[in-house]
Amino acid sequence: MSTYPEKVTLEEGLGLLLPWGNPVGTECVPVDETDGRVLARDIISKENIPPFRRSPYDGYALRAADTADASRETPVQLTVTEEVPAGSTATRAIGEGEAVKILTGAPVPEGADAIVKFEDTSFTEDTVTVFAPSKEGSNIVPVGEDVKEGELVVEKGRLISPALVGLLAGLGYENVKVHRKITAALLSTGDELIAIGENLSPGKIRNSSIYAIHAYLEQWNVNTRVLGIEKDNAQRIADRMLEGLADSDMLITTGGVSVGDYDMVKEALTRIGADILFWKVRMKPGMAFIAAVYQGKPILALSGNPSAAAVSLFMLGRPLIRRMSGMKDYQTKELKVKMADAFPKKSPSRRMIPGTLEILNGEAWIVFAKKQGNGMLNPMRDCEILGEIEAGSPPLRKGSIIKAYRFFDR
Repeated sequence: MSTYPEKVTLEEGLGLLLPWGNPVGTECVPVDETDGRVLARDIISKENIPPFRRSPYDGYALRAADTADASRETPVQLTVTEEVPAGSTATRAIGEGEAVKILTGAPVPEGADAIVKFEDTSFTEDTVTVFAPSKEGSNIVPVGEDVKEGELVVEKGRLISPALVGLLAGLGYENVKVHRKITAALLSTGDELIAIGENLSPGKIRNSSIYAIHAYLEQWNVNTRVLGIEKDNAQRIADRMLEGLADSDMLITTGGVSVGDYDMVKEALTRIGADILFWKVRMKPGMAFIAAVYQGKPILALSGNPSAAAVSLFMLGRPLIRRMSGMKDYQTKELKVKMADAFPKKSPSRRMIPGTLEILNGEAWIVFAKKQGNGMLNPMRDCEILGEIEAGSPPLRKGSIIKAYRFFDR
């Protein structure tokens, strides 16, 4: 008799699995290698950005008080003392009745408290004429407008985006402390599987599913090692499991997790002394699934059916991997969408349907893949979101609102 739960809900499965997603260790890497990595420390600004008052336009720096009476009828003419391009500074402070020609990005001279754009003036080499009063501070980017010294720029546990890479560089972070990449061993099981380069023979299929899983994991910044194919033999599968777990943070297998005579993965897990957390999840596709732990390392045993394996990986594996990678916001994001197609069948079980996300007239719609099936990878080809049909749902009409899960957000 099993001592682990069977046929758990998705939420129950995540509750049993996620506590084993302990964040991996940390390392320092060059800032230009941090995109997609997870911050392992808070980033506090060591300086202001920008570090000086600067001009956002090409124009003239002046004292607002000198333009107080300016109008089209009574324009004010100021003396241009010098020109300041970006990367240079004015040689002296601006005095009464003076202006400095200034270019975009250049520091605002001492004494100036406003910028007038070129197109709003009339000018010669030595003078500038303005036709309206300026307000103090107008068109001046203040010190620290983007980031202030001592400010918490970003909290640890944040996935680093390209913009954040640039911000870190702008703050002078040449090297950044991040969580190291997770390592995962991938093992395929099944007498029916052959390598992709082999010729097909009766009853055989090429091992395509593991390549899709490998690609998903690489996209999620996981370093993977493909162990290959093992036949339906419990001891041989157990030996390969131990081989993969020896130098990896986690193990992912495909096939052999149902109830057939040749489904040997559960027996193999028992032989290596793994603790099985649960078996089977109440959703389709993806019901055939085993979650286990060996010496603190998670094991995800996925279905041999490609679509079912992908859905299980998305719904259970991805949150675990994000938590292991050190992410603070590791749960899958949910949204409400309208169905662009009807779902004509009753759904006694909770069902996940792959589709694309479309925004029409400001509303989110899910367009289902035209062909669906547990053994098909094609429905996952353009999958951006999974729509959920709740257990016990009647046939649903086009335009019905359902819950969906996003997988290609940061």
